[in-house]
Amino acid sequence: MRLATAQELQELIRGLGLDGIVDAHVHPLTILSEQDLLKAIEEAGVKLCALLALDVDPGELDDERRARAFIQEMLNAGIWDVRALDMAKELLRKALTPNERVASMVRRYPGLFMGFGSVNPSKPMGYVLERLREIEDLGLSGIKLIPTLQLFCPHKAKKALNKVLKFCRRANMLVMFHTGCDPGPWEAPALSRCARPSLLEPFIRSFPEVRFILAHAGSYSARVPGIWFDEAVKLARAYGNVWLDVAAVPYLLVEPRFVEALRRAGLLGRVLFGSDYPVIGTSIAEVAYEVLCSSSLSDGEKAQVMALNAEELLAS
Repeated sequence: MRLATAQELQELIRGLGLDGIVDAHVHPLTILSEQDLLKAIEEAGVKLCALLALDVDPGELDDERRARAFIQEMLNAGIWDVRALDMAKELLRKALTPNERVASMVRRYPGLFMGFGSVNPSKPMGYVLERLREIEDLGLSGIKLIPTLQLFCPHKAKKALNKVLKFCRRANMLVMFHTGCDPGPWEAPALSRCARPSLLEPFIRSFPEVRFILAHAGSYSARVPGIWFDEAVKLARAYGNVWLDVAAVPYLLVEPRFVEALRRAGLLGRVLFGSDYPVIGTSIAEVAYEVLCSSSLSDGEKAQVMALNAEELLAS
C-alpha cells in the first residue's frame, strides 16, 4: 500500500465525522525522541495517544541460574540459535521504559497523552507493591503487563496479579495484557505460551469491574499470524469487560475472515486502534491508513475502531 499524505489522512478521518483518531498502543522507548514521537502523532491525525511503560529487567538474564533456565526453555521451544540469549537481553534493554518517563510526557502534554504504568509480576511482592504505589503517585491511568518480556506465566504469578488487579479495581484503572508472540526468540510460539489469552480467563472472571485490554488480540506472530485470535475473541465475547487492540496486527481489520469473525461475535464496538509505534518499524500514519482504507469495514465501523470505542472506554 502506498504512503498517504497528511492531508489525505485528515480527509479520510474527517469523512468519518471524526476530529482525530485515538492510538491506544504506543511505546515511548528511550531510543525514541520526543520530537519524533510528536511528529508521528501529528502526521497521523492522532488526538489522543496511550503511552505504555514497560517494567522489564535487562539484568535478569545476566543471572547464571536464570539464564540457564531460559536457555533450557528456548531449547524446549526448538530455538537452537547460539545468539538467542544475547538477542533476548538486547530486546529487554531496548524495551525498558520507566513509569516516570511516561508520566513526564503526560504532564507535558496532558491533552494528548494518557499513560499506562507497568509493574513486573515476576518480582518479589515488596517490589510489586512499591511499583503500584509509584504508578498511583504518578497519576497514571492504567497498567501494562507483558508475560513474554517480564518472564512470567499468569497461573504462576497469581498472587502478584491478584494484587495488581485489586489495585486496578480500587483505583479504577485499565489493565493491558500483551497477548500473542513477540519479536526475537519469543517468535517461537512455545516460548510465548504464557501470553495465550485463555490463561487470563480466571482473572477476567474474578475481576468483572476491571477493564481488560488484550493487546494484539492474541494474534501477533510472524510465523502464524492470528495465532491465538480465536482465544481472544472467545474471551471478549464471553466477558463484557474485555477489549481488543490491533497493535501490530492491523490485518485483523482488513482481511475479511478476521473482520467477519469480530462482526459475528458483536465485538467491533470493543476493538481499539493501536499502532505499536515505533516497534513495528512503520509509522502511525501508515498503520492508520491501512485501516481507514479497509474495504471490509463500513464507515461507521471505522469510526468506532479509530476513535469512538476508545473514547467510550476511557470515559467509563
